[in-house]
Amino acid sequence: MDTLIKDGLQRINGFFLLGDELDEQRVGFNTRTVVFDFEDLDNPKFHMNYLGSTPAIDHNGYVKGNKFYLANYRAGIRIIDIADIASMSMTEIAYIDTFPSNDSAGFSGAWNVYPYFESGNIVISDINSGFILVKESTP
Repeated sequence: MDTLIKDGLQRINGFFLLGDELDEQRVGFNTRTVVFDFEDLDNPKFHMNYLGSTPAIDHNGYVKGNKFYLANYRAGIRIIDIADIASMSMTEIAYIDTFPSNDSAGFSGAWNVYPYFESGNIVISDINSGFILVKESTP
């Protein structure tokens, strides 16, 4: 992996989630998050690859509770349920597309996301649109 983004390594219950900013462009697959099992620090193991639904580039991702909030450039932000990550299950449960013209692998759109406000507000830092404030809702 050529580019490990600051804060790109996130931990949940002994698992680490890693995003490589350039792999979507260089290899040509959909957004990829690599998950490692670090339960035994003397023997870390590859656990799984999570592939998103678009070819957009992943950038900064953050874990809050059982959710992974991923800034996904041209695909906006993605909210992924990681409650069952031990069983190799990660499921996208919500998204906000801040760059609706396309989801290709390019450097436009959501660059960062901050999901840690007590209010439940989520700040999206978008290269083209600036700061966007949203709140996750339940159906």
